[in-house]
Amino acid sequence: MTSRRSLRTTVAAYIFLAPAILGLLFLTVLPIFGVAGISLTHWSGLEAPSWAGFDNFKTIFTSDMFFGPSVKATLFFAFGSVVFGTVYAFAVAMLLDQKVPARGLFRSIFFLPYIVPSIGTAVVWGWMYESNFGVFNYFLNLIGMDKVKWLGDDLTATPALVVMTIWGVGNFIVIFLAGLQGVPRTYLEAVEIDGGNAWHKFRHVTLPLMSPVIFFNVLMSVIANLQVFVPAYSITRGGPDNTTLYMVYLMFRESFQRNNFGLVAAYSLVFFTAVGALTALLFGFSKSWTFFEGE
Repeated sequence: MTSRRSLRTTVAAYIFLAPAILGLLFLTVLPIFGVAGISLTHWSGLEAPSWAGFDNFKTIFTSDMFFGPSVKATLFFAFGSVVFGTVYAFAVAMLLDQKVPARGLFRSIFFLPYIVPSIGTAVVWGWMYESNFGVFNYFLNLIGMDKVKWLGDDLTATPALVVMTIWGVGNFIVIFLAGLQGVPRTYLEAVEIDGGNAWHKFRHVTLPLMSPVIFFNVLMSVIANLQVFVPAYSITRGGPDNTTLYMVYLMFRESFQRNNFGLVAAYSLVFFTAVGALTALLFGFSKSWTFFEGE
């Protein structure tokens, strides 16, 4: 009787898991193998592919003039967006966690940019950064400063896009806020009883208990920002001088504008492997600084 019940439970579990398993197989695993196969060919998408072996990978690491600048630009953008975006989201969440008037309204305002379509956000920010009539240069002109080519200069293009990205981290603010509301008030009160101030409460209670939430947001931010595409596609087109030629935009350009699908498939595999390795590295380092309440 027990074995039959166990068998029925197992069969039922697999039946309910079947959609997820099939989705993982046909939407993730098989496409990866397909991309791996295409990466070993020369294929324009308009004719039959021809065998290339590892020529595409050799090209990427030896003679590709765009791969190196693209990696540099992507890492620069991701680093700025992750670091400053996480600090900004955490700081705003801590402010919204205080008992201030119209707290619910402010929470909605800070979350709103996240639900705005990314292409619309990029277009509006592109107008704001416009060299002659943009709102930022208008204010600079009011205080007597020269206009800045925000998106036309090597030094300011990526920082400008990082600021635009930070503006839209409302989802991380909400996650941080949920984590802060889960911090036991008794711990904070204990610090006050011991004579501690706001810094002591933050350093010895809030920050350690929030470390798993910080890790989650950092991990999600790293993965998302390494795949940045919309700003480069809608505003800069990879310029100036390839400083915003991010990897996903490079893959888009090489595939749909230059019909070099074999090379793009190789790009994808290299990029997929790098992101996976970085994610594993983050998980490894997280064990040394994340703290859980039960530990």
